[in-house]
Amino acid sequence: MKKIYLTLAFLSAFCFFANAQFNIGAGATYTNYAGEIKQGAPGVHLRGNFYIREKYGLGLGFSYSMPMKATETEEGLTLERTSQFMGFSLLTSLHLIGGYESDFSLYFPLGATYQVGKNKYKLSGSPSSGITSIDVEDGNLNGFVVNLNIGLQYRIGNPFVFAEAGVALKAGANGYNTRDGYTANNNPTPGSTILQLGIRIPFGSGVGGGVY
Repeated sequence: MKKIYLTLAFLSAFCFFANAQFNIGAGATYTNYAGEIKQGAPGVHLRGNFYIREKYGLGLGFSYSMPMKATETEEGLTLERTSQFMGFSLLTSLHLIGGYESDFSLYFPLGATYQVGKNKYKLSGSPSSGITSIDVEDGNLNGFVVNLNIGLQYRIGNPFVFAEAGVALKAGANGYNTRDGYTANNNPTPGSTILQLGIRIPFGSGVGGGVY
């Protein structure tokens, strides 16, 4: 009996993946960060999408932004700040027009990203007179953002070219400590606006063109 169940489970899994469709995309990004950063940076992104239905997919992504430099003045000190981010995302793609293999598709990538970010500081120039010690701490900017995007996809032979634009909204809220009387930032990562351009290569059943 166990062998029968295992055989049925194997056949079910085989049928599931045999009908599944995949694509892998890569390209360039430009991300404009809000919060204390208030700067934009180019970068790169990778994403793998998995489809079992024509209009619904699930994707895992990775993004990396180039370092951003800025100058800050604090208590008579001039500091050079370098900010850098990368992100790990889980997104659902909902196709409004067309589908996974359509020659043209309008879709909405929605989900969440865990951003790993850091502010690194170093002293720029000499400190003002009277300052005998300097304690500059790097800032941790890790946290979650919610992604709300819109995308266009167009087939050029077997691969697709695509463009996506959207916002990443900072998740959660600051917490207030009533005893000490200050607001603690529980999610220091900033929100952003994002533009992505790239190419996708499809794999799986039905690859080769045509409109559903």
